Amino acid sequence: MNTYILHPKETLHPFVQQYIVLENITSAADITGKKLFTAGKQYLVFIQQGGLSFKPADHAAFELPEVAVTGPFTCRVDARVTGPMNAVIVQLNAYASHRLMGISMESVTNYFRDLGKMDARWKQTADQLRVAMALDAVAIQQVLDNALESLLPCQTTALRQVDEIVDYLAEQKGQVAMLDLALRFKTSRHTLERQFMEVTGLTPQLYNRILRKQRYA
Repeated sequence: MNTYILHPKETLHPFVQQYIVLENITSAADITGKKLFTAGKQYLVFIQQGGLSFKPADHAAFELPEVAVTGPFTCRVDARVTGPMNAVIVQLNAYASHRLMGISMESVTNYFRDLGKMDARWKQTADQLRVAMALDAVAIQQVLDNALESLLPCQTTALRQVDEIVDYLAEQKGQVAMLDLALRFKTSRHTLERQFMEVTGLTPQLYNRILRKQRYA
C-alpha cells in the first residue's frame, strides 16, 4: 500500500482542499485510516484500477464509476474495496461541485454523480491520470490542476451567497442559530434552506451539526 497527499495550486482555493493518491489498496481499513469520505465532505474520485463501493447507513449501496463526485454523507459509511485498487481523490469544499461543475447537490447526498456521463473531458482527465501515475507525483498534480483550473472561468455566480454562508458557519464552528443566520444574510429561513440544499446537498441545520461534531471529534 502506498498513499500520499498533494497540494493543489493556490488559484483553486477554497474550492479544492487536497489531492489524495491511493495505490495498491486492498481493504476498506486502508481508506478508513485516512479519514476519507467522512460526514459533510464532497469528493471527486478517479478509479484507476479495482473498485470502490459504499453502503451508507439507511441508504442504498452503490459502486463508484470511473469518474464521479460523491458525498456529502450524512451518516456512517461502510466502504468496500475490490483490489488492489488505485485511485486519485480530490477533496472538495462544501460548494465546489455546484460552483465548478454546476451540479445540483440534492440528489448526490449519500450517493454519487457519474461525471463520465456529463462531459467527455472527465474521461480524458482519467486517462491522463493513468499515464501520470506511472510517472511521478508532479505529473499527477499537474493533470489535476489543469483540469480543475479550466473550470474556474465557468463557475456560476448564482447562489454565491451560499458560499459566504458556508464559510461563515465553518468560521463559527457550527455555533450559529438559524434565525440569526437568516437575519445576518438578509434572507428568509425557507430561501436559505432551499438554496443551501441545492449548493451543498445538506440543510444548514445539518451542516451546523456536522461542524459541531467535527469540532469535538
